[in-house]
Formats: sequence, structure tokens, C-alpha cells
Amino acid sequence: MRARRWSVSSFVLLSILACGASKTSDVGFDMDASADAGGGQDVGPTDGAGPGQLSDAVMGSDAFGSCATGMFAAKGLPAAMLFVLDASGTMASGNKYANAQQAIVAAMDETAFDSMDLGLLLYPQVATTPAMCPLLSALGVQVNCSVSGLPQVPLALAGTAQSSSSSGVRHDIYAALVASTPTAGPGNGNPSYDALTNAISTLQGFNLPMPSRRMLFYITDGGASCTSQDTPQRPNYTDGNGCPDWEDPDNIVTLLKTAHADASTPVNSLIVGVQGADTTAAPGDPTNPPYSVRRALSAYALAGSPETVPTGCDGSYTQSGTDPAVPCHFDLSTTPSFTTALTTAIDQIRSKLLGCTFALPSTDAGTIDPNKVNVDYSVGGMTVDLKKRASASDTCLTGSGCWDYTSGGQVELIGAACTAVESSSSATVDIVVGCTTITQ
Repeated sequence: MRARRWSVSSFVLLSILACGASKTSDVGFDMDASADAGGGQDVGPTDGAGPGQLSDAVMGSDAFGSCATGMFAAKGLPAAMLFVLDASGTMASGNKYANAQQAIVAAMDETAFDSMDLGLLLYPQVATTPAMCPLLSALGVQVNCSVSGLPQVPLALAGTAQSSSSSGVRHDIYAALVASTPTAGPGNGNPSYDALTNAISTLQGFNLPMPSRRMLFYITDGGASCTSQDTPQRPNYTDGNGCPDWEDPDNIVTLLKTAHADASTPVNSLIVGVQGADTTAAPGDPTNPPYSVRRALSAYALAGSPETVPTGCDGSYTQSGTDPAVPCHFDLSTTPSFTTALTTAIDQIRSKLLGCTFALPSTDAGTIDPNKVNVDYSVGGMTVDLKKRASASDTCLTGSGCWDYTSGGQVELIGAACTAVESSSSATVDIVVGCTTITQ
């Protein structure tokens, strides 16, 4: 019978998928530096033992023995997620905007987001400008093509305050969503390129220690427009009014691909297409872009976050291309009531990007011996004691999996262990200190 475990709540899934998994023999661990790295917390016993210590009741007979001197909540590495929500006029139909509002709040209120920085950018702004194309300009048509240079809710650490709290970033996001409505207008626009550009700049300018993860979560119901309002104009398609207004999707593909490949502050752009993001219009149609919107969004997803797209998805873009058989983005265009599906999508993305690597805990002693660390995880009430892999070439895809140190000294679950934690919203992870590391 196992001794009582101190398990980590679901926020332990907020870690970063770091590259490299081999440990060098001279790795040192400065626990004060680790503690400064970002969110999370250490969890100690609740039956009177001091921080970083185990009472006799907790230590008991255990796979790691009575040598254990501490059992800690695995601490997630720094991460920031900026929600970018299309609030153009078409989002008002079919409860699309209401569904998106509910999904964002439901997802961000999960404890898994406690150690993340969160923010919100809504676009376009309620600010009309004269249409640039001659026909609409002559008719005095106004368009909503303005985008705020800054998010309406700046990135800030979520902590434990929920959206129902009186303060905190979750409260601020909730309030901003409640106060907002889709921006209607006779010449309503969808300046997606400018919104994504400003969101990327916000994330890349946000101070996070390395390694860390910056995520842009983009929710839209259609194609991008407003190129006629920008100077100089980017490559575009002409609409039925003779206005060079439809964005060439390749512009956004290049933008997101460049942000993802940035050497110092890479951004993962996650794409969701809701009801309406499934049109395929003929050239010259002024109401819909002259290409498959599904194909465009699929190309955005592959360019912006290739490590999270489905295996075998089609992320190529050509104007004449039809809908992809397997889209790379989250395609909710045929799901009228998509609150639950979108909440699940946000959680799946978070798990894929942040599910398997954890910072070592801080202790009063200040330093942990890397040769006296062990790891276990629990899924569905079953606890598995992991062994550290003996070779960096071992993928640990069979059995219970394994763990290893990353090149930066973090604990990383490998193979089957990572898969188990990523696929469970209730998975918990323990880092046990004091016993000689058990190796395969």
C-alpha cells in the first residue's frame, strides 16, 4: 500500500516542452534562480510538517523509501497566452460571439492557467474610417479597419483569482468580454493582419525568462480584409466593388511563420475557425474572400505552430485550392454551439505545448542534488513511479515511460509518461527529493 501522496492540481500541466533531454554530469541547480523563473508553487504537507519536509505519515513505506526529505508540486515554467478574438460584425450572428466569450472564460478559469500570464486583444475597434476604394468612398461608406496597438487587457500573471473575483487578469478579461459587442457597420472590415501583427509584438515584447512559451490564440469566423486601408498595400485580392481589400493569405502565413521561427522570442499561433469560417467564394464576390477560408486558416495554423497540428494535415495554400481533407487548424465551422468544443481546444493546445517539462522546486537549503531526485505521476487515481532513463536515445514509448533532465536542468517526462499526462486534464505530478535517483 502506497504512502499518502501530495499531488499537484491540474496546473502542473503548465510547463513548457523544452528541447533537449540529456543531462550533463556537472549540472548544478540554483533553487533560488528556479523559484524566480515564473509561476507555480511548492506544495508541502498539510499535517503539520514544515515547508519542503515530509511528516512520518507521508514518508511511510514507499517506492522511494524513508530517505525522502521532500515531496513537491511540479512547478511549471513561464508561459503567456494572448487571446485574439475577431469581434467583426459577422461574429454577432448565430451566437458566435457569445459562444467564444463563454469558452474563453471557461478555459482560463481552470487552475491549469494559474501560473500563466493571460491577456486579451479584441478587434476591430469601434472607429470608422472612409473607405479607400473609389466606389465606396464616393458613396460615403465607412469601414471598421482600426486595431488597437495594445491589448484591451494587458498580459498579467493569472494567479488563483478567478473571473468571478473582484480583481485580477481573469476578472479584467471577463469584464472586457462582457462590455464588448461585435463591431457592426455598413462597411465592416476584418483587419486580421494588423491584429495578429500587434498581438505578436505584444507577446515578443513581454518579459519572460528563458525558456518560456508565448502563445497567440486566434478565434475568427472568416477571411481577412482591410488591405486597401494600409500603406503600402500588401498583396491582395480585389472584391466585387473594385476595391483591393481582401488579404492575400500568404501575407499572414509569412507573418506567423516568421514569428514562430524567431530565435529569441518565438510565438506559437493557434488558429480556430468558428461557424462562418467555411466559405469558398467565386472571384468578384464582395461578401466573401475569393478562396477557401478553411484552406487559408489551415495554412495559418501550420505556419504558426507546426508542432501542434494534426499528423497528415494539409497546410498548403493556393487561391484555387479546395477545402483541405484534414485541416491543420481547429475547425469548428460546422459546430453551431461550440463553447464546449472551443474550451476543449484551448485546453488541448495548452497541454501539447506545456505538458511535460517542470522546474525543480526550491527548498530552504537552496540547492538540490540532481542525483537524489525521483518523479511520479498520477492519472485516474493510479500513481506511477518513474525511472530516469539511462540513455538519451531511449524514447520510452513503451511501458510507463520515463523521465530525464533537459539541457537546462528541468525535469521532463518522456514517451508514454508525457502522453499520459498530456491526455488527462486531471493528471498530477510529484517531484520527490532526498533518495538516490532510480535509473532504468
